[in-house]
Amino acid sequence: MKVIKSNGSIEEFEPQKLINSLVRVGADVDEAIEIADIIQTRLKDPTPTRFIYKYAKQLLKQLNHKYMLKYSLKKAMMRIGPSGYPFERFFAELLKKYGYQTKIDIVEKGRCIEHEIDVLALKGEMLVSVECKYHSSQTRASDAKVAMYINSRFIDLKESLLKKYRKQKFEGWLVTNTRLTTDAVKFARCYGFKAIGWRYPEDGGLEKLIENKHFYPVTVLTGIKLELLKRLINHEIVTVSDFYNTPDSELEKLGFSLKKIRQLKKQAYVLQPT
Repeated sequence: MKVIKSNGSIEEFEPQKLINSLVRVGADVDEAIEIADIIQTRLKDPTPTRFIYKYAKQLLKQLNHKYMLKYSLKKAMMRIGPSGYPFERFFAELLKKYGYQTKIDIVEKGRCIEHEIDVLALKGEMLVSVECKYHSSQTRASDAKVAMYINSRFIDLKESLLKKYRKQKFEGWLVTNTRLTTDAVKFARCYGFKAIGWRYPEDGGLEKLIENKHFYPVTVLTGIKLELLKRLINHEIVTVSDFYNTPDSELEKLGFSLKKIRQLKKQAYVLQPT
């Protein structure tokens, strides 16, 4: 079977990729193989990848609602906009789960000019300046131009930040909710700053950082109308934990019915860390 990718290109369907994605969210290998077999026998050739995703999600929901929610993570990261600020806040909160202290949306003076820093993270003797690049479409990628631009900022900031915060080590990070181009990765490696995107690096891509801490964006919850979703994000309810811990009365003020709140908090409950 052939598949039509989001960019319009056609390539051979690779069942193992689908199986791996299903196993990653909690399905066991036999369950994942069964779902892949069902999809191969029931879908037309060629099939858009979005249909495969939709069908796999339906089958996962029948198997386990928690697996289905986690399988929605990639699309959920596209919906966390529309501006880049919610993504910055989400990533700052995620870093706290890894032991960092964080500040967001601040201005710091570099050697030559002032810079807006999306996330400043501190841990031990380490100081990290994070540049977040949010995209609302998975076809968008952070390329070499982005990597070169932010590296110049890291260079200008390093000396003054180390002095101000009295740290010994400095790192610059480029973090995106989609993929990084090959040249962006090469440039980051060459100049020694960290690049994090979807499925990159293999042992610590954005999805793994999220899944390892069971720390999900509120956009992973299903059944929230777009207008209500915008209200949540505008009120800095950006994570599933934010939503779960917000009093029902506050959510009602944002336009949610009590019935919908209970439905959504039931979803949120299964995604809480055990």
